[in-house]
Amino acid sequence: MKEPGKGELAQLFISIIGKEVTIEETSEISGLEVERIAELISSQDSLKFFNKKGKKELKICCDYSWVSKNLSQKIKLRTREIDEIDDIMKTKFPKHAEKYWSENKKIKRNLMSRTLGEWIESELSFLAGFSLWFREKELDGDLDLSTLISDAVGKNVSASGNIEFDRERLELLKTLTTNALTAIKDMSPAGKIAYRSMDVAVIKGISDGDENYAEKMKGRTLTQKTAWWKFW
Repeated sequence: MKEPGKGELAQLFISIIGKEVTIEETSEISGLEVERIAELISSQDSLKFFNKKGKKELKICCDYSWVSKNLSQKIKLRTREIDEIDDIMKTKFPKHAEKYWSENKKIKRNLMSRTLGEWIESELSFLAGFSLWFREKELDGDLDLSTLISDAVGKNVSASGNIEFDRERLELLKTLTTNALTAIKDMSPAGKIAYRSMDVAVIKGISDGDENYAEKMKGRTLTQKTAWWKFW
């Protein structure tokens, strides 16, 4: 078993992300019976997903190392990049999940549509797409949009600007190398869409604000059978 999946194991894992709790407390949080929790955390298949602590009173918490191990089998990453992802999952992901995955103060995901592993990998890929885009365009605190706009209008243009975006969400992967961000971005459609959507948003915004640029970009895409600005 490479990941918690969609069932009770995933339900148990997601309910205690960022927590160190007793089995009784886990039962209250997860909705699973104490006996069932004891069975799950004692199963040979699930040992890699949980850590047990305490001598007098048993407490359990999540073990996130399976995420980096699974990623290393899917994409090309250097050893130090795998170690960095492992550290991110342990130290930063719990707070990230608590902020962006919580409903009524409980971390939740639809485990009917995706496995927990798929949810986590999709989130990482999605954020990698945005993070890589900003890293490539950032220059001295501003965004250098010259290359993007020059390609769109067909001539050299010098342009910079600021974009309103929840940059705090990107803090999760801030320390990763460009190589790691690229690999994680490309491993799923979510990352590729996130990256491309920023280009589209910038071009659409500029075309809406400048008719001259809009006409030049439209003229270069008349043969396309889609909204001209989406071509970019």
